[in-house]
Amino acid sequence: MGKYFGTDGIRGVFGKKLTGEMCYRVGFALSKYFGVGQVCIGRDTRISGEEIERELTRGLINGGMTAVSLGVVPTPAVSFSTANSDSVCGIMITASHNPPEHNGIKFFDENGLKLNEEQEGSIEYYIDNQFESEELRVKNENSKKDFLTTPHPTLHSSPYIDHIVKIANVDLSGFEVFLDCGYGATSTIAKEIFLRLGAKVNIENYSLRGEKINAGCGALFPEYVQRTISMQNAECRMHNGCESERLMHSELKQIGFSFDGDGDRLSVVYGGKIIDGDSVLYNLSRAILLNDGVVVGTVLANLSLEKRLESEGKRLIRTPVGDKYICDLLNKKNYSLGGEQSGHYIFHPQMPSGDGILAAIMFAKGIIENGEPILLQLLPQKQISLDADRGIMFDKDMLALIEKWEEKLKGSGRLIVRMSGTEDKIRIMVECGDGEIVEEALKEFEEFVGK
Repeated sequence: MGKYFGTDGIRGVFGKKLTGEMCYRVGFALSKYFGVGQVCIGRDTRISGEEIERELTRGLINGGMTAVSLGVVPTPAVSFSTANSDSVCGIMITASHNPPEHNGIKFFDENGLKLNEEQEGSIEYYIDNQFESEELRVKNENSKKDFLTTPHPTLHSSPYIDHIVKIANVDLSGFEVFLDCGYGATSTIAKEIFLRLGAKVNIENYSLRGEKINAGCGALFPEYVQRTISMQNAECRMHNGCESERLMHSELKQIGFSFDGDGDRLSVVYGGKIIDGDSVLYNLSRAILLNDGVVVGTVLANLSLEKRLESEGKRLIRTPVGDKYICDLLNKKNYSLGGEQSGHYIFHPQMPSGDGILAAIMFAKGIIENGEPILLQLLPQKQISLDADRGIMFDKDMLALIEKWEEKLKGSGRLIVRMSGTEDKIRIMVECGDGEIVEEALKEFEEFVGK
């Protein structure tokens, strides 16, 4: 990770790590890196989003660029719009799955792909050095008016919606879908897409209430939509008034989809159960034609997924944690599908970035074509996240503890210890056939970090 960039762009609590001045610096730095050209900007519903967009735009315009507003749209819509226009880059203002007080900035190149670490490093250089130049200082002081992005006559959510419906190419009239938008960016388009595909749609948490984004709902809380489905069915059994409607839809398959704040992450509920991310990825691999029989996952993907794919003559190739690494490999090797447990799923070349809505549609399509989804028998795996300074990864006692457990788990399991790319937390994952060993290892790490 760089000085400002984490796993996925720049993030922080707005007003602290992420300030208006910082956003202005970022906008001006982008103009120095990409040069003169058009920039697509989208945002989720967070309260701080408009101010961040305003400050970014001031920096971009003062640097000679043109800013085009897409409004409140999911991240994949920004990626798609950037790739399908004459834009030189794209920006999504979001903190993804993080709490409402957080915000951030995601970046895309002219092809709608997330920036690589070399590009991020160059932008960081401009953030630190160009802002001190006389040119930027004078332009900043002379900015007496607010620079606002203006809507583009053709760049908005409609082309993205049309594209998703076209590539999905499926009739979902056999489904009753329950959508939890988490008060985030999918609130503006999710219902329309599923209605156009023929599904019966129930939608929750879709008002544009940025102060509630991801708060007990959305992709990190699939229990919400699970309870919603259960409660609706219970009410229909209890009240004769809706029994006739229930009978009308008794043949519909019920499925729940939960999206995070910017819509690039998905959780699935089916048959009353929350489907784990590895099983979702496996079922998506059955729903599409895989190039070279390869599924791209991360180091956190459960060994059961790898073994199941191998039993079918397919391969799992792992990358570091982060969907940008998955996207990078998909593009370099022309593989068809990638994803990670957390709910990011990428379809190449249909979309240049992770797309929760498209993944939801393809999961349902897989049920139509292949029958009921298959749930993997996962090895016991657990991850904890603990507040920690980044220097802990260089602590000799921490390194000794990691070495101890790697040796103990050799041949029977795996240990992954890494710093979060979005928060000041250390994440420890242990996977082993013996659940007691998993708990023992995590407890020892928790005690060490908490000292």
